[in-house]
Amino acid sequence: MENPFETEKAVRPTFLTVLCILTFIGSGWGTVSNLFSLIAFSPEAIVAQIQQITTMTATEGSPSWLSSIVGSSIEVLQTSIKHGTAIYSLLTLFSLMSLGGAILMFRLKKIGFYLYAVAQIAQLFVLPMYSGWNVVVMASMIASGIFAVLFIILYGVNLGKMNN
Repeated sequence: MENPFETEKAVRPTFLTVLCILTFIGSGWGTVSNLFSLIAFSPEAIVAQIQQITTMTATEGSPSWLSSIVGSSIEVLQTSIKHGTAIYSLLTLFSLMSLGGAILMFRLKKIGFYLYAVAQIAQLFVLPMYSGWNVVVMASMIASGIFAVLFIILYGVNLGKMNN
C-alpha cells in the first residue's frame, strides 16, 4: 500500500550535476585564488612586474600592436596598484556568490540560477570599472564572458527542473 503522506523527491538531472560540479571547481578556485590575492596583495611586486615588462619590451623594432598590448597591460597593472584591494574583494565576493548559486542549483533551488547569473555578469565588469576599456581588459572580458554566457545558457536549459 502506498503512503499518501510521502512526497515524490525531485531527481537532479545528470547534466545539471555535471554543470554544478564544474562550477564548484571553477568558482571554488576563483574564491581561493582571489582571496589569496587579497591577503597577499603587494604593490611592490606589481611595480617589479611593470619594470620587468618595460625592460623586456624596450626594443625599438617592436610592432605597434605589441606596444599597444604592453601599454594596456601596464595600465591594468597600475590600476591594480591603486585599487587592488577593492578589485580582489569584489572578485572574491562574486566568486562566493557564484559558488553559493551553484550550491543552491545543486539542491534544485531556482534562486541559485539568478544568484549565479548576477555574479557571473557582475564579475565581468570589475576590471573595466577600475581600469577602463583597453585591449587587455576587452580580451579578458571576452574570454571570460564566453564561458559565463555559455554556463548561464546551460543552467537556463535546466531551470525547468528546479523548484522555487
